[in-house]
Amino acid sequence: MKSILVAITLVLLGFVTICKTDLDLFLDAQETFRLLGVNAELYYVRKGIVNNYALSFVLPIHPDVQDIRFTWRSLRQGPPDIYYNMSFEVSNPRAMLAPVANISNTGKVPNSLSVFSITFPCTGNITADVEVVIQMNISIFSASNISVLNFKRKKTCLMDIRYQKTLRNKLYYNNLQPLTPRPINLTHNPITMDDTATHVKMSTRIFYITVGCACAVIILIAMAVAIYYLNTQKGNNRGYSERIKYYDSTSSQQLTKQQSQTFLRSETPVDNSYKSSSVRNYSCGPSPIPECFPPDPRDILQEMGIEHRRIALGELQMEGTFGRIYQGTLLSETESETELGADQGIIVKTVSDQARPDQVHLFLTESCMMLGIIHQNIYPVIGACIHPTQPPFVIYPHSSEGNLKKFLLKCRVSETGSHYSLSTQQLVYLAIQIVKAIQFLHRKKILHKDIATRNCVIDNDLLLKLKLKTIHKCSLPL
Repeated sequence: MKSILVAITLVLLGFVTICKTDLDLFLDAQETFRLLGVNAELYYVRKGIVNNYALSFVLPIHPDVQDIRFTWRSLRQGPPDIYYNMSFEVSNPRAMLAPVANISNTGKVPNSLSVFSITFPCTGNITADVEVVIQMNISIFSASNISVLNFKRKKTCLMDIRYQKTLRNKLYYNNLQPLTPRPINLTHNPITMDDTATHVKMSTRIFYITVGCACAVIILIAMAVAIYYLNTQKGNNRGYSERIKYYDSTSSQQLTKQQSQTFLRSETPVDNSYKSSSVRNYSCGPSPIPECFPPDPRDILQEMGIEHRRIALGELQMEGTFGRIYQGTLLSETESETELGADQGIIVKTVSDQARPDQVHLFLTESCMMLGIIHQNIYPVIGACIHPTQPPFVIYPHSSEGNLKKFLLKCRVSETGSHYSLSTQQLVYLAIQIVKAIQFLHRKKILHKDIATRNCVIDNDLLLKLKLKTIHKCSLPL
């Protein structure tokens, strides 16, 4: 019997604890729709029962929303009355000042349905999301019977200089208290406005000075980069400018190098053993009308000449109207048996016996364009053999896989059992090498005009090299 009485007593005490704060505190449907877009009432305390889920929810406040409005009332029709004490916490005082309510921070909860608002005063100094805690202590008689309600809000504050000018006067000199309106002390207004205006002017000056200094630094850096780029381009183009001007029309090379040397007339035969005293020469001097002739491509290729006896032609790889490409061998300069393995595999480009003189000249001229150009993805000329009575030979290094077009055709039939098989990554790698070669030629002011797989060679390690068109327009695979 005693245990039953104790249980009943505990139940009654629990009921008194729940009901001793007879209070309704909520956001009405209009306010909830304004803040959340939901047309429903949001209760925090309903008939003395606290909605912990609603209190734990952090309500976001849009930058355009300056205040929120609570609706509340005491359900007690007589004494004792319900008292409250309200305080605020702000996570970023620089972005927002302490919130201001239009009622006193301490007082009695009204018995009738009433609305009070809390304003969130952003300073306008910075843009930030400010977390705000509105703490409301509800008590009856004494401080021992207290229910603590914490309303969590997140206010988004934006930077606004115009808002700074009127913020202090609006919030602190007109405190928005309708019950006991606070008179404005006009004697303080001029001082506050002057201080605010001075602060704003100083901040504006500092801002513009900072922007000006940053722009000046950027301009100086841009000028330094431009000067460095121009100097670099000038150095790279020195020795190539005259050559490029000439090869735009004739596909020749090394005009700049030959301007200060002796030039032969076009009808003068070439002899490796000629003496400069036996040939009529024309020097490019400072005369108004110099008699300068373009250098003969034979003379240019003769500088890297190779003896005809050292070139052994092998299999004919490609043949066209007047052009031929052979796989050959460059023999060593000595026949000593101790130098085994000195022979080198090469690719030899030449012309047929039916080639006209202008076609031979075009072949030699275009072969000269790759002289002096060194890049890992450019197919270089390593030598030439110019013989008075034999067709000219232009020598290129040997490529293990040869023509890229044939290599790709070989990979296409790899399903039949061939060891060649290209993945997507390898194909992209080949394309990147072609792009690098084109970029290099463009930096040298050389336009290829015939990018194709037939004009590329490839090795076993997928090292691709782009070669000049030369005679490939009229060369077809056998």
